[in-house]
Amino acid sequence: MTMESEAKFLNAAKRALDEAEKNLDPGTVARLRAARREALEQGQRRASRARPAWLLPLGGFATAAIVLSVAALLWFAPANQPANMQANVADIDLLTAHESPEFFADLDFLDWLDHDDNGTTG
Repeated sequence: MTMESEAKFLNAAKRALDEAEKNLDPGTVARLRAARREALEQGQRRASRARPAWLLPLGGFATAAIVLSVAALLWFAPANQPANMQANVADIDLLTAHESPEFFADLDFLDWLDHDDNGTTG
């Protein structure tokens, strides 16, 4: 349906419902008003039975505990973890470091300069 045909349909439906409303007998109108009033009152009663105030902070604390638990698992992961997990942790260290990326690109070269031909530091 295009926007124009949808707008035409909605206008025609509104006109038909407005016309049908004019032809309702007083008894039906009274029953409809009573049903509407009852629905509104029932909605207000449900709203007044709101959740206890302590549930919202409890949910926040639970979320924080889950986030901290996952962070602790990642931070204090054992050294015998799979190689791909160690690589992911190393990538996180690279991404969060204060040094520029060029510094890490030259680490192998700097390590090579630090060792002499016998493999000792010198």
